[in-house]
Amino acid sequence: MTSTQMKTLVFLLLAALLWGCSHRTHQTEAQEESLQEPKEKTDIPMQNNEFAFDLMRQIPAGDDNMVMSPFSISTALAMTYAGARETTMEQMAEVMHFDLDQDRFHAAYGAYLREMKSRAEDDIELNIANSLWAQEDYHFLDSYFETVETYYNSKTFQVNFREHQQQIAKDINDWVYEETREKIKDLIAPDVLTDDTRLVLVNAIYFLGAWLKEFNPNLTTEDLFYLRDGEMVSADFMRRSDTLPYFEDDRMQLLEIPYSGKDFSMLFVLPAEGKNLEEFERTLHAASFADMINKMDEQEVEVFVPSFEADTQIDLEDILAQMGMENAFSRHADFSGMTGDLDLVLDKVIHQAVIEVGEEGTEAAAATAVVVIRKTAIDTDRPPVFRANRPFLFFVKDNETQNILFSGRVMNPAK
Repeated sequence: MTSTQMKTLVFLLLAALLWGCSHRTHQTEAQEESLQEPKEKTDIPMQNNEFAFDLMRQIPAGDDNMVMSPFSISTALAMTYAGARETTMEQMAEVMHFDLDQDRFHAAYGAYLREMKSRAEDDIELNIANSLWAQEDYHFLDSYFETVETYYNSKTFQVNFREHQQQIAKDINDWVYEETREKIKDLIAPDVLTDDTRLVLVNAIYFLGAWLKEFNPNLTTEDLFYLRDGEMVSADFMRRSDTLPYFEDDRMQLLEIPYSGKDFSMLFVLPAEGKNLEEFERTLHAASFADMINKMDEQEVEVFVPSFEADTQIDLEDILAQMGMENAFSRHADFSGMTGDLDLVLDKVIHQAVIEVGEEGTEAAAATAVVVIRKTAIDTDRPPVFRANRPFLFFVKDNETQNILFSGRVMNPAK
């Protein structure tokens, strides 16, 4: 080979090598970029809030206080959604307001979970924990577990539902009890797990936030709260004068009280006197909720709000089916993304939530379990007064995105 031919060959080899390195680098960067940034961003908080109001409308107002965590329910069902396919997936997406692009959706949900927890680190105690309890010898797909573990930071426990149902129920309840700082207990009743149970997906959330400015307990006084039937009960009203986000019109009064750090707050929604609470609720959805928040501005307010507690337990399978998720609970269920087969169906969606609101702040917790089985089976010179002395709504929210963590009704603070 001549010197000229040798130089040409070396040049061609170097060119090929450089092109290959450049191509591989470009491929790697493109793949990483696609994992980190979905082509079209999904709005997880807005989607979750839309579901929150849809669900609230399905639960009639009774005489008792009610609390739930639409965020916990959404998270547990998002993990379940990772295994849904075909019509089952489409119905879940419609009811839950999930994105049909599963890869993009789970990546966005996981990113939001990380962002919200990072905002709570310094001032708010916020624990969000997920777990899967799977039949040890069942043919689950590794890809399903990988999705849930990657994006939802879920722990997977291999168990034997055929032989140890009572012990597994206890283990799940103990896990929930610990993750919710001993606020939620006995989530799984003794008869929930059966020989046909193949998977239980669990979300637990715990929130402890001190008010940015605590209420002075010496100012707390007993006053009357008017029930929806016109009866009156005595309740302890916390009181303070402060500059807070506030808005009112002929339909409602809005008041937002921030927690320490200002990243989270409680929004009180008090329908105007004479307005029916349930009729008012029917006008609420994610967009109107955002619009309400945008209307508030800081002004001096005389605040009178009762301290209250709520504890709610509810089975959601019938409600979710009525909302449009019927396939998930029927023989038509398609969760082949979990096993590769059409052998699984949702049996139970169990939710429990508690909240305590007092002079110091708010403590709230919730847990949701999805049980999967085999198929066989105003203008004045004075400050406005916000006096929550009749049934009202409350929302604990993430202020960065307005995502609702807890929501509920106070019908009787004396209970």
